[in-house]
Amino acid sequence: LFYSVISLWAALEGSILLWTLVLAGATTFVAFRGTAVLPRLATTALVVLFGMVAFFLLLVTTPAADPFVRLAFPPENGRGPNALLQNHPLMALHPPLLYLGYVLFSVPFAYALSSLILGEGGDRWLVATRRFALASWALLGVGIVAGAWWSYAVLGWGGYWAWDPVENAAIMPWLTATAYLHSVMVEEKRRLLRTWNLTLVIATFALTILGTFLTRSGVVNSVHSFTQSAIGPLLLGYLVALLVLSVGLLLWRSSRREDAGALGAPLSREAVFLFQNVVFMAATLTVLLGTLYPLFAEAISGAQLSIGGPYFDRVEVPLALALLFLMGVGPQLPWHGASRATLERQFTAPALAAAAGALVALASGTTGVAPVLTYALAGFVTATIVQEFARGVRARRTLHGEGGATAFANLFRRNGRRYGGYVVHFGIVLVALAVATSQARTAEAERTLAPGDTLSVGGYTVQLVALRAVHEPQRDSVVADLAIAGNGADQQLHPALVQYPNTTQAVGSPGIAAGARDDLYTILAAYDARGHAWATLRVRVIPLVSWLWAGGGVIGIGALFAALPPPRRRTVELAVAHAAAPAK
Repeated sequence: LFYSVISLWAALEGSILLWTLVLAGATTFVAFRGTAVLPRLATTALVVLFGMVAFFLLLVTTPAADPFVRLAFPPENGRGPNALLQNHPLMALHPPLLYLGYVLFSVPFAYALSSLILGEGGDRWLVATRRFALASWALLGVGIVAGAWWSYAVLGWGGYWAWDPVENAAIMPWLTATAYLHSVMVEEKRRLLRTWNLTLVIATFALTILGTFLTRSGVVNSVHSFTQSAIGPLLLGYLVALLVLSVGLLLWRSSRREDAGALGAPLSREAVFLFQNVVFMAATLTVLLGTLYPLFAEAISGAQLSIGGPYFDRVEVPLALALLFLMGVGPQLPWHGASRATLERQFTAPALAAAAGALVALASGTTGVAPVLTYALAGFVTATIVQEFARGVRARRTLHGEGGATAFANLFRRNGRRYGGYVVHFGIVLVALAVATSQARTAEAERTLAPGDTLSVGGYTVQLVALRAVHEPQRDSVVADLAIAGNGADQQLHPALVQYPNTTQAVGSPGIAAGARDDLYTILAAYDARGHAWATLRVRVIPLVSWLWAGGGVIGIGALFAALPPPRRRTVELAVAHAAAPAK
């Protein structure tokens, strides 16, 4: 039943129908709530949203994506989802999270177009759409982490991110949305970057449509893409039409959205946010280039090219380190500029924490410039987060006489946007540490064993106990029973090769012993099909990889705090009568 439900969106027809359903829900929300707050802006935004709904309803009614097609001879037992989609419950969460992230950003996009169409130069549309943008960003980010977890737990290669075209299609709008969520604060505080924020909204929404095109058109090969269809030209035409309309409106109205002032000193919060935006856009453009260049090369010359991990790692890792640094610097700087005394006061403790982080990396055996820098920057950012919370708690205890726990809780209650953002930053730190450590210190061994034989790797001893065949109604499996010892572990793992009906290739099902310090990742690579006399095992010890999933959860929790509405301030109006007293 579980996989029958998720099969509703496993194929193209169901996924387009799900997209239309979510978009219709967002449109309904704007119709009932948005028009009550900003009726003029919301009404025009509704026109844009209704146009989007109409387009996706058009896709649903095309023969290529019609979920209501009647089969002349319904099969007794349908094909079901792709075998890779039947191997882990995360596939019940990963696609809907991505769809929600993609679709919800249509609301900020519709309001941005509404602002341009009406010629309104204010920032009211930012306030009206902030939670939609935040929800879209958070759902997309958690969906990306869930997809990485699925890749790690299902595909049997011991990794979680391969710069696959579909992975890239998801992370590009997340990067531009992250830039927008930071840049919009500059507009709110300083009335700067108004045209730039509109550009980021348009770019983010366009990238969500591009991601859908890459995923559902079949133009790229991906382990994350399971459908090929004829709706690619429709999606591409939709994307081009949106870009022409959006960019045309932006150029037409740009003169009405001039900034209210000039950028502050280089050592100011707004300047750091601007530098951060530049790095985010550089990261997005380099991913876009690496994703689309093989398509253009094949279209022009017919040659099939592949741009893999080495290109992306070489380009994106320095940009990620720069973003980590700016993530720690930005919150410590005041708006307009900082004095030397402020810099010394704000950055002494974080600098010491950075040095401590580098020492921890070296002491733990982490090598390489990028991993050691990641540890240093993780210490730097964590210290700035702790410093901000300590300062806030201290201020509330002084001003309101609150206890430590009450003051800490009230930081989120009174300013969830700020302190929820710091929680998100800590989640990013966990993700960065997990990626750096798992890439730098993974140990691996591969060996062919007979039952009773052992292999050792990373302090673990793995014994092949037995090979056995398992027959189930929906699949057949060959399972390797393994006994694990060492590093405090005393358990059994059962990696397998699974054969589903109507498939020619067996699907690997790794056996994973997860822990806070490391994961023991076992793969049944091959086996003796005749007498089960031997099996080839691939075993990896991957440190801190579980911190990646924890970091994704922390990011989601921080986003929830950031979305909390500020408490309503009760205002008491005092009417003072100045009438003269009646004469006696």
